Amino acid sequence: MANSILISHPFIKSTIHDKVIGTIFGSAIGDCVGLYTEFLSRELAFKSYPERKFSLLEPVTPFRYDSHRNKFTLQCWTDDTDHALLIILAFLHNSDGSIPCSTDFASRLRVWVKQGLRCLDTLPLGLGATVSRVVLDKTFLADPQGTARKHWVSTGCKNAANGSLMRCHPLGVMCLSKPLPETFRVAADFSLVTHPDPRCVVSCCISVGLIRGLVLGEIVHEEQIDELIERVVEWYESQGERKENTSEEEIQVDDLTLDTTELWKHARAKDLSELQLDDSQKMGYVYKALGASLLLLRLAMRDVAATFGRLKDKLSLFQKLITPLVMEAGDADTNACISGALLGAYLGYTALPPPWRDGLKYGDWLLGKCESVSQVIGISEGKYDGKADPDTAPDGGKGFLTEVDMEKRVQEFTMQILLKDKEQRSKAEMAGSGFRTMFGRRK
Repeated sequence: MANSILISHPFIKSTIHDKVIGTIFGSAIGDCVGLYTEFLSRELAFKSYPERKFSLLEPVTPFRYDSHRNKFTLQCWTDDTDHALLIILAFLHNSDGSIPCSTDFASRLRVWVKQGLRCLDTLPLGLGATVSRVVLDKTFLADPQGTARKHWVSTGCKNAANGSLMRCHPLGVMCLSKPLPETFRVAADFSLVTHPDPRCVVSCCISVGLIRGLVLGEIVHEEQIDELIERVVEWYESQGERKENTSEEEIQVDDLTLDTTELWKHARAKDLSELQLDDSQKMGYVYKALGASLLLLRLAMRDVAATFGRLKDKLSLFQKLITPLVMEAGDADTNACISGALLGAYLGYTALPPPWRDGLKYGDWLLGKCESVSQVIGISEGKYDGKADPDTAPDGGKGFLTEVDMEKRVQEFTMQILLKDKEQRSKAEMAGSGFRTMFGRRK
């Protein structure tokens, strides 16, 4: 259960409750809006969405027509939020306030990779290469962290993708009553399940530590961001984690040393352009996503300080910051997912933009899970019983799909994509024909 400071005063309780929901919901809508430009170049993003505006409420902004976005449903999040939900559902299933063990998460992640999010009956869309290689390895369930390390070593210890950072934000909420060193340990354990690179581990510790501090109101000024990062670096370097389960034959110790210069370069970026988020070779680099989220949090704090925290100014801040980030394209859904979590933890759910917040598919369901989390950590009234909630079971209360069932679903999904693609091509051809009729043969 949460400690006494969380429930000692109604105002504190209400504020923390708003920020808990803001963290989870803010991340989901960032993920959803980021999908509009995911994997595009900055130039193509501006050509595709020249008005630089997105709405999840009617009239919903349509996707740019391409094979990537054709796989997804408008107004819905991607794999980033699915993976965060796996952590949330495991936490709710325990319903005693204890952090789920990383092996429980690993088991749920294996189910997701093979069958999708069972409670919502959705497919595993957006599966990343790193997660796929690690989770589908036959040794994964027996030894998740060892398997992840094996695959990382096979890359020459150079793979520092953002797949663990995109999912870790709920841990900041779950660690509200824990001291910072224990919070860092939890974040590290969940990163190591698939992403053991020091840059990934440290990024998760920074994000989770910041969310914990933002929700509790312990981090309110920009300089405190740097102080938290310094504490993470100090903690990481004290762990000796870099030498665990390795030998000099497998890996050079120097390859595992945390490059703090590289970290601070991204953590103190002054402008989004510095991060080159649409670099096609490095768009999934974990420090790019971390750097973008830290920059947006800094900008939010500066704006709040300049406007003296006026509510009317805070209400426009989330959208004002996330939109330019999304327009930078690259791995936009992940960048906005991580940034949305930090901004949501800082600003709260009530400051999220209604055109995004109120149009999110499965939004009511997600809000219900947020409220359940609030009850479990002791900041909302009522007693939640995760065992009685079928959504929290590994099979989502719907049973596991057989291989035959899954193959049939994939075939049906593929057919839907082909039909959607045919429809889009037909519309494009008709539009082109109309254009030629109006402006073609005037003579």
